Amino acid sequence: MKTKFWAWLTLVLSALQILLILVSWIVSSAIQQSYVHSLLSSEGIRWFMGRFSENLATPVLVWMLLIAIGYGVFRTSGLYQVITDLVHGKRVSYRQRFALTVATVIFILIVLVVLYLVFTPHAVLLSATGTLFPSSFSSALIPIAAFTVTVISIVFGSLSASFLSLQQVFNGMTEGIRQTLPLWVVYVFAAQLIQSLIYVFA
Repeated sequence: MKTKFWAWLTLVLSALQILLILVSWIVSSAIQQSYVHSLLSSEGIRWFMGRFSENLATPVLVWMLLIAIGYGVFRTSGLYQVITDLVHGKRVSYRQRFALTVATVIFILIVLVVLYLVFTPHAVLLSATGTLFPSSFSSALIPIAAFTVTVISIVFGSLSASFLSLQQVFNGMTEGIRQTLPLWVVYVFAAQLIQSLIYVFA
């Protein structure tokens, strides 16, 4: 992942944050009856400093972490390459085919379990009113998908000998985080800017 684009994007987000601080101060000072909250007022400074961690601690942050783990182990396990080879009509080894078969079976079992928890009478993942959106299922959809990808990738990598030790499995799970590090930096600036916009104009 090229860092030049992300570096410039981070700079833009930083500039927008500074601009928002200045605009909120100017508008709130010039128009006393406006509903704009100044980020340079005592209240605004307390909000900015006191809620910085809370502003970053959103479900998106957790989703990014889980997706990065799943992505890393999916690529390093060799599962991505095998699927790509099969799509392009290339031959894969017997061991890879066996590992892919087992991973597919586990994938189907996970899907069946999720379907059972969602579509059976009095399903536990539905909301109190029996709806699918919003519900526990909709809230857990991305974590479930990331968990599924992680599990089947570890199984495939272990059976196909892409992973020969626990350390290699762990390294695979962290590889996605290393590859997506620029996104984490951008997230910090973007999340704070979005929360600042909400505070200033809400």
